[in-house]
Amino acid sequence: MLQLILAGILALPALLFSVIASIVVGVLSLPSMAVLKFRKPNKIDKNDKHKTHAIITGGSSGIGLAVAKECVKKGIDRVTILARNQDKLNQCQQSLESLESTTKIHTVSVDVTDANALETVASKVLSDSNETVYLFCCAGTAKPGKFTELSPNVFQQQMQTNYLGSVYTIHAFLPLMARGTIVMTSSAGGQVGVFGYTAYAPSKFALRGFAECLHMELLDKDIHVQLVYPPDTDTPGYLEENKDKPHETHLISETMALIQPEQVANRMVNEATSHNPKFAVYFALEGWMLSTLTAGMSPENSYIDAVAQVSLMGLLRMLSFFFLNDFWRIIANYQKQSPGEKKEQDYGSTKKQEDRPKTGRTAD
Repeated sequence: MLQLILAGILALPALLFSVIASIVVGVLSLPSMAVLKFRKPNKIDKNDKHKTHAIITGGSSGIGLAVAKECVKKGIDRVTILARNQDKLNQCQQSLESLESTTKIHTVSVDVTDANALETVASKVLSDSNETVYLFCCAGTAKPGKFTELSPNVFQQQMQTNYLGSVYTIHAFLPLMARGTIVMTSSAGGQVGVFGYTAYAPSKFALRGFAECLHMELLDKDIHVQLVYPPDTDTPGYLEENKDKPHETHLISETMALIQPEQVANRMVNEATSHNPKFAVYFALEGWMLSTLTAGMSPENSYIDAVAQVSLMGLLRMLSFFFLNDFWRIIANYQKQSPGEKKEQDYGSTKKQEDRPKTGRTAD
């Protein structure tokens, strides 16, 4: 902690200069960003009333189910849920139909890691080529653990579900889409590597590269590509994930707030169905900082976000060292403890997870 305080004092001149420089750079970049920010021609005739259809993988629980409910509330004409477990699908359908909406609900049992099965399902589900389709790839899983303690099969399974599951789904449905938005669910763990996520994080990082390539390939079509970066979200999958988390990972997670799936779903659906969907969708102040810092060469259609990325990259990179040093300090302090101290702290860490602060903040 003393090291961080000292670093903060030493960094004050640089931070002050960075703040002043960011203001100057931001102002000077305003005209060019007005021209250079991403624009995609809207090919939809406003006089045409196309039916809307939301297709959601992993929609029987967690973020996927919350997205399905949000789509029903928003009045999407058709909602199709894809998941493996038929019992959960039946419960999901009953839950959605109880919302008293005119939305037609369909469920299909399919494994997103089975490319051939998805091709067959897609041809049946998307029989109307004139629909505006919102394809939400929400199926995913997390198996945390220290690298040397994880089976090689875990790395294969994570990549198969989290990355290839989205690739296979999009490959099956995209040729049948005339217009709409493709939404891939990455993670804050797809923007920064964290202790205990050597199997999970790469599968989410991979989605970024795929999304950027696909975005370019679809420039001539009225189909948008979107990448969503949810933070820790209070879902059944998250609770299951916590059972295997190394304690160092628990301690790092405690420094961030826990968000509710309804908050994630609300923003996902609103962004996907907007007039000009964003490429990167983030949550809360931390999400905005991380997305700004890791923007790289990804497309950006928000004027404000484009200016922020140009002007604040250096300042946020400097601040990131403070966060990283804090994470390293947390890990080092835990590993220095005796077995007895670790056991006591592990119990406290588990209890804290149950009481983590919930947040409703989003940075637009």
